[in-house]
Amino acid sequence: MRTPEPFSRCPRSILPTRVRVDRRSLLTAFGLLVVLGAGLPRLGSAQIPEEFNNLQVLPEEIEQRQLVGVMRGFAMGLGVRCWYCHVGEEGKPLSEFDFESDEKLTKKKARFMLEMTQYLDEERLPGLTEVGDRADPAVRLTCYTCHRGRPVPRTLEEELGHVIAEEGVDAAGARYRELREEFYGQGAFNFGEFTLLNVAESLGGEGRVEDGIEIVKLNLEFFPESGFSYFALGEGYRMLGEPAEAIAAYEKAQELVPGNPMIGRRLQELQAAAEEGGG
Repeated sequence: MRTPEPFSRCPRSILPTRVRVDRRSLLTAFGLLVVLGAGLPRLGSAQIPEEFNNLQVLPEEIEQRQLVGVMRGFAMGLGVRCWYCHVGEEGKPLSEFDFESDEKLTKKKARFMLEMTQYLDEERLPGLTEVGDRADPAVRLTCYTCHRGRPVPRTLEEELGHVIAEEGVDAAGARYRELREEFYGQGAFNFGEFTLLNVAESLGGEGRVEDGIEIVKLNLEFFPESGFSYFALGEGYRMLGEPAEAIAAYEKAQELVPGNPMIGRRLQELQAAAEEGGG
């Protein structure tokens, strides 16, 4: 396993935008979500019109059952219900919803995102054959590909970084526990050993070493045998000029990850400096 580079940040990318929608590929892309969505609350067909107005991205000739399947795919992919995009109140009959209205920004965003995924599926991803073999059958994008049951598809690092910027490290720790309680095991976030270490690295890169140490300590609550967490803890104390605490952390890291050259080198450097200072 690699030793994490201390306190670094990676750039993020952006995606392209709008183009046409093909009816066949649209329904294929949402096929899996329609099947999985069978466990969601049923949308009563009597509450949904047979004909639809104001369809700007979905094909105008789409059948009711197909449209309901696509809507279930949206709901499952984002972990939301009808009122999230449509004008209506949660708990009210769907017959009282104004599905035709474009009042809600979330509905406009849904159209945009649907066109974006269609563009990638139909125009960009086929180009993979020009640079190498594409998976067969081809991997297709759906809402769930990125959102995984959340309206805003942030990574856990991004989510915690936002909380830290707005409310501080203590609030981020509380948020981490909330998210872990709600989403652990569902694939929505990566709750693995290195996620919080990435957050700590970013904080250290911003000069917020003490905050980074607090995040590493939080990680050790859930991964008490993480040698790389102890290494990161040692890095933090070393940067703060606290050699005794750094040595103790490095020694624990070496115990848990024996033979790692970076840990051994750091430990030797600080031990040698401590001996010289004592002499």
